[in-house]
Amino acid sequence: MADEAAIGTKFRALAGELNERQRRLWAASEARAAGRGGIAGTARATGMAVDTIRRGIGELERGESIGRAGP
Repeated sequence: MADEAAIGTKFRALAGELNERQRRLWAASEARAAGRGGIAGTARATGMAVDTIRRGIGELERGESIGRAGP
């Protein structure tokens, strides 16, 4: 289960330093780490759309990282 308060705190601390893609991948990583309910919890904590987080999860599954655009 997602710790929405902790995710929100981390997001507010980092969001201004990350571009859109980096925010999406970071949120996807948080959602995966949270386990069941992680996508919805991360979406609530960050204000990001569920579809955006799912897109980020797909990118992570393809081997993308915050530091590079492709596998």
